[in-house]
Amino acid sequence: MNLTPVFASVLAADVPSEVYGKVFLVSLLAVALVTLLAFNLRTLWKIFEKAGFEGWTAIIPVYHHVVITRLAGVSAWWNLVLLLFLPVLKAHDKGAKVLCLLLLFLWWGWLCQRIAKRFGKGAGFGLGLTFPVTGFFFRTSLAYDKSTYNPQP
Repeated sequence: MNLTPVFASVLAADVPSEVYGKVFLVSLLAVALVTLLAFNLRTLWKIFEKAGFEGWTAIIPVYHHVVITRLAGVSAWWNLVLLLFLPVLKAHDKGAKVLCLLLLFLWWGWLCQRIAKRFGKGAGFGLGLTFPVTGFFFRTSLAYDKSTYNPQP
């Protein structure tokens, strides 16, 4: 089977020049997103190693939440709270979704406060870990600073 005529017709197609710019922009954004994701996983890996856990657990999607709860000094069974609230997100009631997201955010904030306390940081640092945008910078700071993990703060 000869595919040369197919590729030749695709290459010879009359494509508007603005399409090339859009393809370049989407490709650039995809590369930036993958780079940020890889860097975020590396910082989580370093935080886990600093706390005495295996670093590779940072790349396992669900298991790293179990390790995060252990890092906070809480039983891993607390992840059942997360699993029990997730089905509510499929509910058709908007109020239930908002309540569920608020409770999950408060739970995540509580975990971040406990993690910050175990690394010898204050409440402001825990608050910075809680929010997604600032959490990226605070996790990076936590991974690369000289703080040590204290299992019993």
